[in-house]
Amino acid sequence: MPYETLIPLIPLLPILGFGFTALFGRRLQLRYGRWAAEIVPVGLVIAIWVIAMIVVVPALQHIDPFPADKGLDVKLWTWIPAGNLQVDMGFHVDALTACLLIVVTTIGMLVHIYSIGYMAHDKATWRFFAYLNLFMFSMLILVMANSWLLVFAGWELVGLSSYLLIGLWYHKRSAALAAKKAFIVNRVGDVGFALGIMAIFVNTGTLNIQESLAKLIAPGAALTVPVTIVALLVFAGAMGKSAQFPLHVWLPDAMEGPTPVSALIHAATMVNAGVYLIARANPLFSSAPEAMVVVAGIGIFTAILAASIAFTQTDIKRVLAFSTLSQLGYMFAALGVGAYAAAIFHLMSHGFFKGLLFLGSGSVIHSVDGEQDMNRMGGLWRKIPITHATMLVGTIAIAGIPPLAGFFSKDEILGEAFKSGFYWVWGIGVIVAIMTAFYMWRLMGKTFYGESRVDPAVAPKVHESAWQMTLPLILLAIPSAFLGLVIGLPLGNGLLVGWLKPVFEQSEKILNRPAAADTVFGLPTDAALIGMSVIAALLGLVVGIVLFGAFRRPVQQKRVDAISNANGATRFLYRASLNKWWFDELNDLLFIRIGGRVAAFLWWFDRTIVDGTVNGVGTVVRDAGTGLRQIQTGRVQNYALGIAIGLIVMAGSFLLIVGQPR
Repeated sequence: MPYETLIPLIPLLPILGFGFTALFGRRLQLRYGRWAAEIVPVGLVIAIWVIAMIVVVPALQHIDPFPADKGLDVKLWTWIPAGNLQVDMGFHVDALTACLLIVVTTIGMLVHIYSIGYMAHDKATWRFFAYLNLFMFSMLILVMANSWLLVFAGWELVGLSSYLLIGLWYHKRSAALAAKKAFIVNRVGDVGFALGIMAIFVNTGTLNIQESLAKLIAPGAALTVPVTIVALLVFAGAMGKSAQFPLHVWLPDAMEGPTPVSALIHAATMVNAGVYLIARANPLFSSAPEAMVVVAGIGIFTAILAASIAFTQTDIKRVLAFSTLSQLGYMFAALGVGAYAAAIFHLMSHGFFKGLLFLGSGSVIHSVDGEQDMNRMGGLWRKIPITHATMLVGTIAIAGIPPLAGFFSKDEILGEAFKSGFYWVWGIGVIVAIMTAFYMWRLMGKTFYGESRVDPAVAPKVHESAWQMTLPLILLAIPSAFLGLVIGLPLGNGLLVGWLKPVFEQSEKILNRPAAADTVFGLPTDAALIGMSVIAALLGLVVGIVLFGAFRRPVQQKRVDAISNANGATRFLYRASLNKWWFDELNDLLFIRIGGRVAAFLWWFDRTIVDGTVNGVGTVVRDAGTGLRQIQTGRVQNYALGIAIGLIVMAGSFLLIVGQPR
């Protein structure tokens, strides 16, 4: 079967699965059981993965019909034929698309399989799987689209899917509020993205991604909207979807949804959409150095802000949520320094080990009867050994310990930042690496080691999860451990860099950065940077082990308690971290309280002053008309009398004027 036929099947199958499950899933589940509602959506996602892998292999290797410089375009039909606005319904597949297809379809498939076990006792199984298929369709449209308008359609559908999945348990007020919060905050960023798309069309006269990018960066191009403004508007959309400061507040609350949702949407796929968007528009950003500094600054600030909050959280999923924010900040920092391939590398490795950690947390929660507070866990490593072992792999990977995947991708980001002269990004990135290793071992220590703090009524029932849940954990642990060795070696020039080189080649020419120094601190540059990355990761890990122990209750618990109960600056920092630096309270003050009062005043002003003025003018005219209507009798003699009186008044006035002495 030709690739032109296979590629449209990738987004087609999940939307068919959504339609079938939404229409017939409930009836099938009630009549035949859960398996009848699950088999179609899960089976179709497995089929999608097979088709995607068939497409991905030649696309990464640039084998015909996937030319290295262009990729493959598949046009289905003309979507919008409206004068100068011509938008095709079609897909573009190149090496960058292929990398996202690997992450989206692989993790999507494993999450679907995992959900069979996780949702075993939920009455909304059919609805959950229908929404999962809708999300898969939306995300695949987003990454495969060949036009900005189709990207935006997928972008908004992903937001809708997120809203539906976060609010799946809508009977819980917290879940309903979290869904609305995610939806509203994302709309703020989407306004910027929509304006950016409009600016692209104004500048280029086309919404085709490849054509518009070529025109935007063409030498001597006369642009109505400056390229820096266009880049910042596009970045606004990326900030919302990838939860970058100050639009980061929705992601932690989104943990109210089922854990598979957290893994699929808020760790491995949807939140990567912003990173993908900027990587896709790389020539635009490379031509706007001021915008790149903004991207790097917001990215690295989000990284250290989120890491500082993860220090003190006790909800196991919220720790991972803030970790996701921090790692996304790393990716944006990489994009801002021009290390596009390193950002995509970290996107892929993070997708696997963070998907593993979220699904592992779901297995933990499942085993302790829904408990999410790590202070009510402990000593679980013997009772759920597969979950413990796989989460340990994910923890070491995200900490950046070699030779696991996180080491290669994170080191490449830090190395590229240093070599590009962004020393401040590199310095903060190293600090974040220490913090990451620390709070991740804190999670492991509180969850798996020390004495059991599980509810005595629940403790005897703690058991390993079903195979549908543990199999995806094992499969995700494999790339978390070995992905870097496969596509990251040799460092800085591995397989992934070769695959993506044609996609980012134009940006490399635009940036044209000088070669880095050969030595740092008397050592070869690469060796020195690698050494500092490893030392940073080990330092954070060692401090975490010292404070939170392993295989025993940590004797240092009193020290941890002393920090939380200390006075002065230490106590302030602890409370600030625990309360997420009060950003929710700040937003409540600015947009609910102050904003609400401003809105109430404007409503009063509109109702009283604006409407009052308009209505007052209308009332005056109406009353005047009512008065004048009294003399409109329709009788000729009355009109004749009025004319006579008027003539007498005119004649009298004339005589008075003429009779005056001159």
